[in-house]
Amino acid sequence: QIVAISEECVLKLKVPYDPSVRLSMTCTNSTTNTTLGLARNVPFELANGMVVYLQMHVVRGAAYDVLLGRPFDALTKSVIENYEDGRQLLTLTDPNSGQVVSIPTYARGESPNLQRERGKGFRV
Repeated sequence: QIVAISEECVLKLKVPYDPSVRLSMTCTNSTTNTTLGLARNVPFELANGMVVYLQMHVVRGAAYDVLLGRPFDALTKSVIENYEDGRQLLTLTDPNSGQVVSIPTYARGESPNLQRERGKGFRV
């Protein structure tokens, strides 16, 4: 239901946030945590120069760097195509320019470098 960023990422990237905007968040294990604040209008570059500006809640001890929830899906009109071999194709629309970009994903635990090895012979 939210777009979130880990406190570790905020510190590393020096993203400012407003500590007065906090919310209680129920985690998947049914515990409740309070966010540290809200980072407003964070520029987030996706692909081909597409930049979206996200409102990101800062979370301490997160198991992720960035969590792109429903607000991201709504903003980018995201469409996900799933394939039997585990691949996905993510298609996003830039809300400002209308530019559409499709981003292929790779299976969990498989590095992008392995994907490049498979595509040898093709120019990037």
